[in-house]
Amino acid sequence: MGIITIDPAKKAAIDTKKAQAELDRWFADKVIEGFTTESGWRLGIEPNDVTLLTGQFVLAKEADAAGLELPPVIDMAGAAHQLSMSDLTALMLSYGQFRAELSAEYSQRKAAIE
Repeated sequence: MGIITIDPAKKAAIDTKKAQAELDRWFADKVIEGFTTESGWRLGIEPNDVTLLTGQFVLAKEADAAGLELPPVIDMAGAAHQLSMSDLTALMLSYGQFRAELSAEYSQRKAAIE
């Protein structure tokens, strides 16, 4: 039997695909974990979750301006959390920062792979 050699370009392509798959699994796991609030409950961070929470925040601002009760935030376990506008704003800021940092880390890791 002779020695089998692998074309370095093909090996690099295989390694890149493997690293990308590992990165995608890492990101998917982070999405499944969601965002944990300072109070310990979790919110989803999939695009639909972001859209729903953002829409809820807009509605809450309108309700607050009209002197109405704010809608509760529903966590990943299905529990409702009644927040003040100040608390909801702080939540939205930390939620947005978390999601942005996660996306930035994914992009940086992807760039390093490529």
